[in-house]
Amino acid sequence: MPNCPRCQKPVYFAERVTSIGYDWHRPCLRCENEACKKTLAAGSHSEREGKPYCNRCYGAMFGPRGYGHGGVESHTFHQGQTTGQVILFESLECESI
Repeated sequence: MPNCPRCQKPVYFAERVTSIGYDWHRPCLRCENEACKKTLAAGSHSEREGKPYCNRCYGAMFGPRGYGHGGVESHTFHQGQTTGQVILFESLECESI
């Protein structure tokens, strides 16, 4: 019987969630960011160096600058927590010659 990578206790078949090549207890599969700790679903999160992260924390910590939705919203960390900063752009009108 495999042990959970987070709590090191045995994982029984009925409580098993498989992700990143390991068997986890449902409450043990959570974001590695200490300020987040969101419970994750198998297959709907990101991984770095064998550790699970929610997609939002992963993007803010390891993604390119300006991570977000089409360049309009960027997620950054402030004291360990992600915040969505909305950046507004003014539209430029071109004159025809």
